[in-house]
Amino acid sequence: MTTPPCPVPFRNPPQPTPPEPKQPPKPNRRPPTPLLRIRAPPKRPEEPMTDVLTPLAPPALAARVAGLASPSAFGAVLGASPITAISFAGGSPAAEALPWAELIAATAVVLESPARSAVLDYSGHQGSPALRAWIAEREGVDADRVVITNGALHGLSLSFLATVDPADVVVVENPVYPLAVKTLQLTGAEIHPVPLDADGLRTDVLEERLRAGLRPRALYTVPDFHNPTGRTLSPERRAHLVELADTYGFVVVSDNPYAELRGHGARPADLDVASDRVIRVNSFSKTFGPGLRLGWAVVPEWVRPGVLDLRARGDQHASTLTQAVVAELVSRPSFFDGLVGAAASLYRERAVVLEGALRAELGDAIEVSAPDGGVFAWPRFVDESVSVDDIAAAAARAGVVILPGSQFAARAGSAGGDADAADIARHARTSFGQASPEQIHEGVRRLGAAYREVAR
Repeated sequence: MTTPPCPVPFRNPPQPTPPEPKQPPKPNRRPPTPLLRIRAPPKRPEEPMTDVLTPLAPPALAARVAGLASPSAFGAVLGASPITAISFAGGSPAAEALPWAELIAATAVVLESPARSAVLDYSGHQGSPALRAWIAEREGVDADRVVITNGALHGLSLSFLATVDPADVVVVENPVYPLAVKTLQLTGAEIHPVPLDADGLRTDVLEERLRAGLRPRALYTVPDFHNPTGRTLSPERRAHLVELADTYGFVVVSDNPYAELRGHGARPADLDVASDRVIRVNSFSKTFGPGLRLGWAVVPEWVRPGVLDLRARGDQHASTLTQAVVAELVSRPSFFDGLVGAAASLYRERAVVLEGALRAELGDAIEVSAPDGGVFAWPRFVDESVSVDDIAAAAARAGVVILPGSQFAARAGSAGGDADAADIARHARTSFGQASPEQIHEGVRRLGAAYREVAR
């Protein structure tokens, strides 16, 4: 009998897969706006950790500024005189010599003119054509050679920067106007002092040095009523100076803001601008007021492009409104000549008063003479054992301000004494521009008391 096959082991039947639970419906939302991706900054290289933080270096000026010599006491004295003091220090004009009413009227005319919008607009670098034409006629040059500036010091700066390179030699008078030397510092020039005498710059000494090998790039001079001495360069020396400039190839920069203020004697001819080595710089500061900041330079044709390039990269132009007001005034027949004539007479009177007061108060202790114009006297204290710097300090305590001659001594080199320094230090610049006759007498009385305090 056949054995039946073994039955298959019992297995559970396959179970159906249970359905997935239903998810609740999602709310109907807009997809989120993608975020702006910001690139992470590159990692800095890790620095070794230290217990002490290294401090940052303090902020520093640019080398061209940091290398400038520190301001001298010249500017400090001018800015720090007490209100109650009588000042013989500054070179500002007398308030009563300025055309106050005329300036007010001319400003109204300009601002009420149909063309008034132009006077508050930008202008050309060279300045107002009307004002340049008036200046050109007085200077005896073509108007293309006239550049309007923001005062005489600005004209000096433009002239030096356009013609002098670092390490060039620039001859200056000794004593010298200190702010001109400060302006020269911007060029990096080497200062070479040449002495003065009663007739101005010693052109004979200059010629000797030129023959010995001195080769300046430029020379700076104040030919009329020199600052600080009040002296005037003689006609013979003016001609000699231009001749030397043409022969040896240096530029003469003539700074002449006091020339119009001649109270005595005939005015000598200015340095000849027929030479392409002569630059004349002048200003309205002594006639209309220094606050206007308006002057001019008469430059040779080869210098003009450089000056205008500097303007384009700097101040652009002088105030169009100020130029328009001054042009309106000087266009009136005889106005300017009458203005400067009256001012020159006023300053001449004060110069004589100052000379007389100094002689009466100090006698043989001082040597002084009234200049023929300008606003500066240059008295010399005779006793060499008495320091003029000490006299000036005592005078300031007594309520009168003078500037000791030591502040005007030119220093050879880039900072700008030589053998003349000791004599220069015996003098004091004494300005009579802003002091009335009554103030002059009182100021000299205080100066005399200060002198006796130091000399005893």
